[in-house]
Amino acid sequence: MIEIDHLTKRYGATTVVDDVSFQVEEGTITVVVGTSGAGKSTLLRMINRLVEPTAGRVLIDGEDTRSIPEDELRHRIGYVIQGYGLFPHRTVAANIATVPRLLGWDRKKIAQRVEELLDLFQLDPAEFAQKFPHELSGGQQQRVGVARALAARPALLLMDEPFGALDAVIRSKAQDDLLAIQRRLGTTIVLVTHDMNEAFHLGDRIAVMDQARLLQHATPAELLMHPADEFVERLVGTAERPFRLLTLTKVQDALEPGSAEGEPITASESLHDALSRLMWSGRKALPVADASGAIIGKVSVGGILGHGRPLP
Repeated sequence: MIEIDHLTKRYGATTVVDDVSFQVEEGTITVVVGTSGAGKSTLLRMINRLVEPTAGRVLIDGEDTRSIPEDELRHRIGYVIQGYGLFPHRTVAANIATVPRLLGWDRKKIAQRVEELLDLFQLDPAEFAQKFPHELSGGQQQRVGVARALAARPALLLMDEPFGALDAVIRSKAQDDLLAIQRRLGTTIVLVTHDMNEAFHLGDRIAVMDQARLLQHATPAELLMHPADEFVERLVGTAERPFRLLTLTKVQDALEPGSAEGEPITASESLHDALSRLMWSGRKALPVADASGAIIGKVSVGGILGHGRPLP
């Protein structure tokens, strides 16, 4: 568990992070959102002590980060920034191997870890290991950047606008890839973004900041249904609330008895995906299949719209 305990950062008379406290459960993704200048990136950098707090503390599994030597702390925490920060004159393999080499791993162990991560990120080692960053697409550079951050098996991964430089299509794929890998590895992640769609897609919990203060720290559903104040409500987007609710709800939660024609949609997909499929196909209902492919009912436009209606 990560505990952010009354963190404050001042530069002279200016307070950029003001008495922020929240917890990040192990194996979850917390997304920090807010307007430009809200203090999001400074908060992130205080976790790994790239910025020293004026007051407050960070605890990792109960251990105060101030008691850990800075180099050791940063080797234990993965860090990914926008632009990925890859060393341009090092190969992909050498970039990924950076922290394990600093930690003194032997060559065989490093080579095995590099190959394991390239396979995990669907980058064929035979094709990509000896390439240089300029030879990669933006999406491939992003994957290598995350692979490098995960190379030493950190318990915590910090990500500061990691997808900001990607176009919309690649960005969506990169988000899905991160979710799949996080679920597989169980890595705890704190991610900063200004994109609310990204926050709702990735976050188990979302921390909303404005003018250096934490306004609300809650699950996506709680944020939608019970925003703490008008600022949070505007940030969430009043008009978008029904659609965001649909992304948080699975087809199985709106399952109806009966049958329907068309290509089945799986019970684990979101109602937002189901509604898109229904609108694209022009159908009022679609069959629903379980993980084995067996048809277990149907999902309809009316049923989906009912789930997307916010509570008063």
